[in-house]
Amino acid sequence: MKISDLFEKHKLVRRLSLLWAVLLISWVVIQVFTHINLINSAVATALGIVVGLLTTVLGLYQHHRHKEDKNA
Repeated sequence: MKISDLFEKHKLVRRLSLLWAVLLISWVVIQVFTHINLINSAVATALGIVVGLLTTVLGLYQHHRHKEDKNA
């Protein structure tokens, strides 16, 4: 089994990246809201950037899925 098979046939990389983003966002949100009195502008900016990672991962997922559908 080649790496390209994992990426293209089994979609492992796409699904793991989506899972990673969801787990990271969940962990960060839990950490931020358990210490709600420590939220300042820097923490809010970092939280916004972490939540923005989901948009990037979903864009990657959709791009590769569209590319796969086009070739099929």
